[in-house]
Amino acid sequence: MKKLLSMLLIITACTTIYAQDSNKELIDKLVEKNILSRNEADSLLSSSTESSKSTSFTHTVEKVREAFNTPYMQFGGYGLMMYKYSDVNDVKHTLDARVIFLTMQGQLFNNFRYFAMMEFVKPTLTEFYIDWTPSSKFNLRVGQAKTPFSQENQFSLTALESIVNTRSVSALAGMGDDVLKKQNDRNNIGRDLGIKASGSLINMHTHDFLEYGIGLYQGTGLITSETNNSKDFIANIMLQPLKGFRIGGGGYFGEATYIKDGETEKADHVRNRWIVSSDYKSSCFYARAEWIKGNDGGIKKEGIHGVGLWYFIPEKLNAFAKVDYLNMDKAINSEVMDYTFGVNYYFYKSCRFQLNYTYSDYSNKWDAPNSNVVLGQMQIVF
Repeated sequence: MKKLLSMLLIITACTTIYAQDSNKELIDKLVEKNILSRNEADSLLSSSTESSKSTSFTHTVEKVREAFNTPYMQFGGYGLMMYKYSDVNDVKHTLDARVIFLTMQGQLFNNFRYFAMMEFVKPTLTEFYIDWTPSSKFNLRVGQAKTPFSQENQFSLTALESIVNTRSVSALAGMGDDVLKKQNDRNNIGRDLGIKASGSLINMHTHDFLEYGIGLYQGTGLITSETNNSKDFIANIMLQPLKGFRIGGGGYFGEATYIKDGETEKADHVRNRWIVSSDYKSSCFYARAEWIKGNDGGIKKEGIHGVGLWYFIPEKLNAFAKVDYLNMDKAINSEVMDYTFGVNYYFYKSCRFQLNYTYSDYSNKWDAPNSNVVLGQMQIVF
C-alpha cells in the first residue's frame, strides 16, 4: 500500500511540473511579442501555480480516500464542539468537545451490509448491526441501533435542526432524561439491542404510501446485559397520503429495572409509550409535531413538541422555532415549557455552525428556576 501511494504522489508531481513548464514557455512568448507586460505575466504564472497546487492536492486526497475506502470497508465520522451559557448554573460559560464518533461500514455481499459506530469522548460502542435488505419493502436489522420510536429519534445529531434533542423526546424515547438512565446510569441515546423489520409499501409513483418499523428489543439500552425475562416490543407506522406529508403513530411496551422514587431496592417497572407523529418536508420548509404519552411504574407522563424550519438559502442557511411541553408526573402536574429559536449555517456539505436560544418555564412542582440558555456548536462531518 505504501509503495502504491508513493507512486501516485510521484506521478502527480511530475504531471504538475510538466504543465507548469509549458505554461511558462507560452507566457514568455506573449511577453516577447508585447502582448503581455512582465507584471501581467508574473501574475498569471503565480495564479497558475497556486491553481495547480490546489488541483494536485485535491486529486491526491481523493486518491488516498479511494485507497482506504472500498465497498467492503468505508470509514467516516463526525465531531461536535459545543459552547453553553446558562444563567442559572454556577459555572455559566462552558466549552466542551461534546462527541467524537468514528464509523465503519461496508457491503459483505448482495443485500447484506454492516455498520459500527464508536464514541470517543466517553468511550462507548454506540451502534453495531447487520442489515439484510432484499428489497425496499423489507429490511431486517439485527444488533444495537436506534429503536423505531419517535420521528425525532431517527435523526442523527448531524441532521437534527437543534443542537440538543427536544426535552419530551429525551425523557420518553430512551435518552438522557428517560428512566432507563436509572437502570444503567447511561444516556442510551434512543438505542437498544434487538431485531427490527422495516420497509416502505404501496408505491404512489412519486413516493411510498406506507412506512413501517417493528422491533423486539432487550430493553436495557446500550451494551447492558438483560435484567429480566421479558423483551420490549415496538411498532410504528407512518402514512404519506401526499408527497412530503406523513402522519402516523405507534407504541412501545416493555419494562425497566431501577430503583423507583420512594423505594430502596431495584425492581422491574412497566415502561410503556404511545405516540402520534406528523411531519412535512418541501425544498425550503420542514415541520414536525409529536405527542407522546408514557407510563413508568404507574407514573403517567406526557410530552408534545412542534417545530418549523425555513431555508433562507437552500442547503446553506436556515432558521427554526420549536415549542416543547413535558409533564413528568400528571398526578401533580410537574410541567416545563421550552421555547427554542435557532439558526444553522452550513459552510461545507454537512459541516455547520449552530446557534440556539432556549427559554425554559418550569412549574412549581418541577422545583427549578426559569432559565435562559444559549448554545453554540461547530459540527464537522468527515
